[in-house]
Amino acid sequence: MRLTQHIDLVGSGAAGFDLTDPLDCHVYLVRGTRGAALIDAGAGASAGVLARRLTTAAGPTGERHLLLTHGHADHSGGAAELARLVPGLSVRAGSPADRWIARGEEEKISLDRGKASGAYPEEYTFTACPQVRPIADAERIDLGGGVVLTALATPGHADGHTCYLLEASEGRVLFSGDCVFTGGRISLQNLHDTRVPEYAASLARLADLDVDVLLPGHHEISLARGGRHLVAARDVLDRGLLPGSTT
Repeated sequence: MRLTQHIDLVGSGAAGFDLTDPLDCHVYLVRGTRGAALIDAGAGASAGVLARRLTTAAGPTGERHLLLTHGHADHSGGAAELARLVPGLSVRAGSPADRWIARGEEEKISLDRGKASGAYPEEYTFTACPQVRPIADAERIDLGGGVVLTALATPGHADGHTCYLLEASEGRVLFSGDCVFTGGRISLQNLHDTRVPEYAASLARLADLDVDVLLPGHHEISLARGGRHLVAARDVLDRGLLPGSTT
């Protein structure tokens, strides 16, 4: 599904547009002149489809990147299979989520709680992805042709959560993972690494970005005036409250 000149929505599950496996988050493909990147990997069952889309977009010699927003299985469960299917794939995630994904630490990525809540079937397994490397706050991935992604450390929903800011001809695009959604909503869960003060600081940081397009990890997307959703979250914080949660 083409969203902008440089972005396609190539994966989306039951909490979105039902393009791929029901467990998948939104998976975005970003194209530049010297390579391409996937934002998130889905839960795993759709890895073959995603690998073909990335390989085609990058071309035979182009760079191939997988940029993970955080370690939860609906976002990172497909990383290992993508690394197997896509030669030369660079897999990145914020610390400490990079280590948990690399080792397949199901409790650290809260898969045990996800199964207990019914979000994942008991038979679902997470495959470790030892290829993943950390990505630092403010690190830039230049895909060529003026298409540049910048990592933004945004902990709160989960440790190591990272948003990615795209600057390209269509404007400033925020891939917000599970940090913030349309309407200024958030995802606040009873997990070991959900941290309210850090979450509030991350939301305040994002509201200052002057974003044109907001592309979150689930639910609706915003292709115009995307910054209004980030400001809505900040306005609630300014009143000493927390924005409404999607969960």
